[in-house]
Amino acid sequence: MRYKLRTGSLAWLVHRATGIALTLYIFVHLYVLSHLKNPARYESLMGLMRNPLVKLGEAGLLGLVVAHALNGIRLTLIDLGAPTGLQKLMFKIAVASGILIIVFGALPLIGGGR
Repeated sequence: MRYKLRTGSLAWLVHRATGIALTLYIFVHLYVLSHLKNPARYESLMGLMRNPLVKLGEAGLLGLVVAHALNGIRLTLIDLGAPTGLQKLMFKIAVASGILIIVFGALPLIGGGR
């Protein structure tokens, strides 16, 4: 017997994976912030933030946040009584709007600013 990855289980997997990734990120972020009391270290980190790979990482972080948030909204709607038959449609809407948000949100991160 083979397991089929359906929309609901794919959405569950995306929500859990993005939640774990965001949890790990927040610990790393807090660790880095706690070690920036020295002005020279702070300036060094700000120089690193101008690196194109770091900017790409910020766009990836935006993708994690958007995917987790939109899937959370979809789950909340289902918990509040939205018909489960609409789950596939809501997932498609979340994916489409998420792609738009990520693309237009990542443009200033990658190409804009200083």
